[in-house]
Amino acid sequence: MKFVYIGYDFMLDAVHQLIAQGHELVGVCSFPCDNRFIFNVQTEALCEVMQIDFIVDPLRDVHIKDFVDQGAECFLSAGYPHKIPAMFDDSIEGKKIYALNVHPTLLPLGRSVLPAPHVLLNHPEASGVTIHKLAERLDAGDIIAQEPLPIHEGESVETLSARIVLKARSLLTGIFEDIDKLYQNAVPQDDDKATHWEVPTDVMRTLDWNKPVKQIQKIQRAFGYYGSLAFFNNEAWHVFDADVWEEEHDHNVGDVVANLGAQLVIAASDGFVYLKLIEKLETN
Repeated sequence: MKFVYIGYDFMLDAVHQLIAQGHELVGVCSFPCDNRFIFNVQTEALCEVMQIDFIVDPLRDVHIKDFVDQGAECFLSAGYPHKIPAMFDDSIEGKKIYALNVHPTLLPLGRSVLPAPHVLLNHPEASGVTIHKLAERLDAGDIIAQEPLPIHEGESVETLSARIVLKARSLLTGIFEDIDKLYQNAVPQDDDKATHWEVPTDVMRTLDWNKPVKQIQKIQRAFGYYGSLAFFNNEAWHVFDADVWEEEHDHNVGDVVANLGAQLVIAASDGFVYLKLIEKLETN
């Protein structure tokens, strides 16, 4: 089956798996990435090798029509930040079309642009992967397949993301093998059970030195490579990696108690936070 991938490097393993199954990638629609924390360099490289379109402009009707003219039967999206034009009637120009999205929660729980931090901080019951039809309303399409991913002790956004990719790859492999039947038998979501989460705020991702170090670590793990926020020495910092330990002390909470060069140690209410990877925020 010929398909189009709408996304970035995050779900590229699944694309490679589908190609290995014998399916044909005929185009990619991505978006500008910083290629530091969110990447699409491998996706672009794959397009160059395969000599297929790599589009970074927002996907429009004209792109979809061009892909359909090239024989595309399936559009697969994952982590795409833009509104995708209507592909909800199962056909375009009279041709049968499948339009799928990978969502990293157990829908209808966790309809959100960035659900992972919410899952890790407050909603472990929503952890999982859902493959659903694209729909007019965000994350509201009929469910084709889904599986839970119970949260492990010490889970981080990085480990959860890796588990999501592995599970999605497995689900998509089976879906593409019997897509017409599974697509037709997709189950509508129960809107009465739906939960909607806002994009995480700066308050939500700020490390509070007055909190127990285990709570500080939980917040840091929930944001990981997205970056939590830390304030000390009258400056604001992004934190991408940190360790903590509990220990009684007589330091002032929030003080820098050790400067190890590129790393710093901050006093918290019941211990210390070792900031391993940080970056100062530029202010105007």
